[in-house]
Amino acid sequence: MEIDTEQRDAFLKQPNTAVLATVDAKGRPHAVPVWYLWTGAVFEIIGGTDSAKMRHIELNGRAALCVDKRGNGAFHITAEGPCELGPTATRDWRLKLHTHYRGAVAAAKVVAGDGHLAQRFLTLNPERWYGWTSAQMK
Repeated sequence: MEIDTEQRDAFLKQPNTAVLATVDAKGRPHAVPVWYLWTGAVFEIIGGTDSAKMRHIELNGRAALCVDKRGNGAFHITAEGPCELGPTATRDWRLKLHTHYRGAVAAAKVVAGDGHLAQRFLTLNPERWYGWTSAQMK
């Protein structure tokens, strides 16, 4: 099914909580809620430096991210592809993420400390999209 990229990108730019799915060394799935920023090309995510999701991506190099809309006209968009682990998260990027989800005042309070030092960047580069039904988009 062809994806309407304009509608997809408009939806992904909204502050939706997503579910990031990875696989551990024993082949067991691991799915956790995450916040992300969609650049139009990749998903940018941060997480704990030694979190399970980061360890799994270091091991396997791949993940899937599902973003859904619930209620009337429910649908989901799932992107699957290779991931790249980056350096320690910056305060500026963390502020941008929290502002997107919480607003400027709340974000400034959250980011005031050095919490970003215990987090690192992760990017997911979608190779495959599925679960999208543009006819359901209202």
